[in-house]
Amino acid sequence: MKSLTELRGRLAPPKAGDDSASARRERSEGWRPRAALAAVVAVCVAVTGIAVAGAGNASPGVKFAAQGRWIYNSTLGTLFHVNGSTKNVEGQIALPGAGPGTQVVETDRSGYALAAGRIYEFSKSDLQVLDPKPAPVNEHPVGLEAGSAAFAVYRQAGRVIRFSDNLTIDAPGVPLGQPVVTSTGTLWVHRPDNGQLCQLPLDADRLSCPARTTLGHTGALTVVGGNQVVFVDTTSRAMFAVDGGGLGRQVALPLPDLPAGAIVAPNDVAGRVAIVDPQRNVLHLIDTAELTGGKPDAKPIRKQLRKGQYERIASSGNSVALIDDSTDTLVTLDRNGNEKAVRRIPPPSAKAKVGPGDRAGLFRGGDSRLYVASKAGEKVMVVDDGGDVTPVDTDSPKPDRPKTPKPSDQPTTTPSRPADPTTTQPPEPPKTTEHPNKPDPPRTTDPGGDQTNRPDRPGPPASSKPDPKPDPKPTVQASRPGAPRSVSGRAGTNSAFVSWEAAAPNGAPVTQYRVTWSGGSKVLGASARSTNVSGLTSGTGYTFTVRAVNRVGTGPGSSTARLVPDGGAADAPPNFKVTAGNGKISLSWSRPNLHGGTFQGYQYTASSASSQQSSSSRQTSYTFTGLDNGTSYRVTVRAITSDAQGNLIQGKAASRTITPGGGGGSSGPTLTASRGADTTHGGGDQACNPPGCAFIRVVGKGLKPNTRYFFQPFTTQWQPSNPGATLTTESDGSILIDDRFATDAPGQQVWVVASAPGEQTVTSNKFTWRS
Repeated sequence: MKSLTELRGRLAPPKAGDDSASARRERSEGWRPRAALAAVVAVCVAVTGIAVAGAGNASPGVKFAAQGRWIYNSTLGTLFHVNGSTKNVEGQIALPGAGPGTQVVETDRSGYALAAGRIYEFSKSDLQVLDPKPAPVNEHPVGLEAGSAAFAVYRQAGRVIRFSDNLTIDAPGVPLGQPVVTSTGTLWVHRPDNGQLCQLPLDADRLSCPARTTLGHTGALTVVGGNQVVFVDTTSRAMFAVDGGGLGRQVALPLPDLPAGAIVAPNDVAGRVAIVDPQRNVLHLIDTAELTGGKPDAKPIRKQLRKGQYERIASSGNSVALIDDSTDTLVTLDRNGNEKAVRRIPPPSAKAKVGPGDRAGLFRGGDSRLYVASKAGEKVMVVDDGGDVTPVDTDSPKPDRPKTPKPSDQPTTTPSRPADPTTTQPPEPPKTTEHPNKPDPPRTTDPGGDQTNRPDRPGPPASSKPDPKPDPKPTVQASRPGAPRSVSGRAGTNSAFVSWEAAAPNGAPVTQYRVTWSGGSKVLGASARSTNVSGLTSGTGYTFTVRAVNRVGTGPGSSTARLVPDGGAADAPPNFKVTAGNGKISLSWSRPNLHGGTFQGYQYTASSASSQQSSSSRQTSYTFTGLDNGTSYRVTVRAITSDAQGNLIQGKAASRTITPGGGGGSSGPTLTASRGADTTHGGGDQACNPPGCAFIRVVGKGLKPNTRYFFQPFTTQWQPSNPGATLTTESDGSILIDDRFATDAPGQQVWVVASAPGEQTVTSNKFTWRS
């Protein structure tokens, strides 16, 4: 196995300025090695048909997206291209020996077959397979593609490869969480070892980590609307918007019974985050309107799943697919969580070579469809945007098109010896008995092969004219159009401009395009390629989805990134911490949601009854000095942005009151939990009675004043132990809760967590409940 350094040397392009002959060759050939496999290519349609037909794209920024997915059949050693629109196999490439579990990711120019320990590249222009390259580790990676780039993420080994014009290899070297990719081609990964959320934009050559979650918390990344990255914290039951500036808006997850090991889909379902509780076999669909746009969330959807072992989930954008690994069963659900289909994944054939650890594959294609491959890739099921399932066979290769023999192909000599008597010869066809005195009809040569056949009746005379009617063309069944390509947008003042490229008609002309967003929609003609949407609310985030329509129906949608019209004030900086010292006050904070404004800097002040200090910078920390000990100061910090016209906008302020010197200390938010007054609560089997039953007493300080926080009690065995409550802090940021949370948890650890949108999540001390 080659080392990462050796692999980087083999994969990386030559350095600028290197003008050696080998370097010139490498620059002309890119990543491709010079010795290629003699690939056997049997293409059932023109290569350009595979590359262009139905080239719908569910993500903006993708320069090329085939209407389907390459699936590897390890029994036949062949890659098959499955067109999700026509539900047919449209091409194949011989790739012997790659092994079960091999998957393919594509850029706009090349495909990459990711096998355990090897990477095979093939050109999408001629489907020629090149020599395999060693992978960093002998591990099946997670394959992702978007924005003209493709990725192989080796989660256990902590290795990342990006295939693009800017080839990149990075090695955090620690196990990674679920990777996701935005529509513009930015990869995000979670590092559970230190809580960092790291990104790899297309123009970067290494990972950077602009955000950090609470160390020790479990959770997963997902993408909403194609470009809004969200971290779902299953420990604190909260969702955080994430971007290059760090953690942004935060909302509480309304799921009191969610386990830490919940499974999060890497893509949203019609604006909702899909979360599976594998312990209770429950699917949750959580709205993100408040997180992405500041609007009230719709009520969560909770659906009981049929009994099974669910460890994998994928979303097409409007449907969900789950695999029950205990029975190898595919379960699909629509955007509202209603069960659509249940299909048993076909088992491997007797010829298949699969190991006990091999599993069926679940992939999301560039056409927004989902593809489920059996363990050896012999059978494929296509999941459409609405959850319908169609099987496709990849268990037999399509034969090469027969060729008419040329004269030079015919034998020129006759064997001098008789044929081997042991060789089985086809029996001589019996002569017709209908007319015993009539000679046999002449033999004719099949123009499509080298076999001779006896026609049922003699052919027309040589002088006969050919039938003037041409052979009818094969009928192509029309289907819904593909997804519009290269959907993009830009925000304006209370408006947004959305543009796209044509969707593949798929056998029936496109008749209209539909543009939808939260709060509105537009219907445009078949020739439309852009539209301006006015009347939007400044500071509110919008995601615009474009769908094509033909006589068969409405195709899958492609979405813009989250767009925020100019004019909205930035949120108050989150994670605001203030510490007092001797004649000084130190501040720190995180970058807030800027709501579409252009960041200019931060402004901060420290004011007392008799003095004020002010300053500004682009940093996220500052220390005021020369202050009077024993004097109370009101410290504030806010972000300053500008709109499209260059007007400066003051953001909302984060504030604290603190006294430097002996009476200061830290004003960071705190919760102190303890056992309160005895009480009686409930009845019957759920009765809570003294001496074990009492209220949890909670004292909060340093929280954001006049703000609604969600307070959630927990115990060691019951997580959570109570539905919790949303309560408002006092004007000084304090709160006392001593009559809301009754519990009877003798011997258990008890604690309380407080969370609010845009604010730091605060966890109390843990204490042992006495009986």
